[in-house]
Amino acid sequence: MNINTAKNVLKKVNSKGASLIRKETGLDISKAAKEGLRVPEGAKTYDAVRVGRNFKPEEFYTDVFTFRDKNGKIISRYTKKIDEQNVTETKKWFEELFPWEKDLDECGNEIMEIQARKVRSYSRENGKISKITNEVYALTDEQKPYLTHFRREITPAAEPHCTRTNREKILLEERRNGSSPKIIENEYTVDKYNSGSFSLKKSKTTSPELREIAQNNYFLPYISPHNKFVTRMADACVQDAKFIVDPEIAIYKNASNVNGYFSNDGAVNINLKSSKDLRRTRESLTETIGHEVAHAKWDEKCMFYDFYKAGIDNGDFLKNYSIREIPNIERYKYSSEHYIPPYANKTLYYNQFCEKVAREEGTNAVKKYIDLEKKIKEQFSNCHGFQFYEANIMEDDLQGFMSLLRAWQ
Repeated sequence: MNINTAKNVLKKVNSKGASLIRKETGLDISKAAKEGLRVPEGAKTYDAVRVGRNFKPEEFYTDVFTFRDKNGKIISRYTKKIDEQNVTETKKWFEELFPWEKDLDECGNEIMEIQARKVRSYSRENGKISKITNEVYALTDEQKPYLTHFRREITPAAEPHCTRTNREKILLEERRNGSSPKIIENEYTVDKYNSGSFSLKKSKTTSPELREIAQNNYFLPYISPHNKFVTRMADACVQDAKFIVDPEIAIYKNASNVNGYFSNDGAVNINLKSSKDLRRTRESLTETIGHEVAHAKWDEKCMFYDFYKAGIDNGDFLKNYSIREIPNIERYKYSSEHYIPPYANKTLYYNQFCEKVAREEGTNAVKKYIDLEKKIKEQFSNCHGFQFYEANIMEDDLQGFMSLLRAWQ
């Protein structure tokens, strides 16, 4: 800074030691490279602001660079905060989602548009990622609008010994002037090395109906649109089944007609069938997961039943299962020991008891998933269509459609 600039800065210092050092708008994008900035695609101009802090603007300051498209809309924003030797960087990307049309009557004659903006960001502290955030803000097109806000925040665990886990916070809220807000706020611990295996630690809601949704095991899989879905849905099905010893979940990708299988080593194997996760529909994946987890649960029942008959189960069987279950356990055990593979006889394979009970659980899993989606839509009816859970372009296959039909029966 030259002397005149320094004098101007000192005049503008507020009581907290903040001073506006630089404010330039509409700068030509060609100048950004000279400042060492990475220019986002589609940017035509940028704004530059620097604010000094703590009465020491050379040692404590924040730079904010905002990139805009040819129409002046914000594409991205880069913030760099300097605290002597510590550097915190945050990058944000902004995207306008296309208006979502909400039918106000059964015939679709009355329609209300819901505008939405997506904001993605990640922060680094001294080069290490400290936070990743995805948010969507939706606003209804009416005189007194509804604001629906979805936020998902991922941060590393604060404890140094918890190197495997992240914290994941989910917020879903809907507000309107004159009405009480609806809020779900959950906090999970997530195993970052196991495709998102999770456990719920805290849950805050504004009504019993929302509490039922928030504490549903299927809630977190529902908001995970990418590779974490399968493991999280498997975790949800495993929690529902109340295993004594949880089975291993193995995910593989093979272009075959096999959706998944339960292996002799006790693992639940799920086939994604593609290098791109969710190539199969979520309903189809959920049905397969529920089916194979059911095989694992019945296998565990048979094992502890064998221990019970041999008198070496330490009372575990009667603590976890009812004597009334024994006839079906024996039927399943006989069926699995005399298993008929589909290539031997498709009709006999389909009708054997061990496959019947597994199919029922697969259908139940899809039904729970659909019921949760219905409850969310009832409670947050003014969400943008792609706000809470972005659809995958491949979600129109026949298998997924059949999973839905079976769940509705």
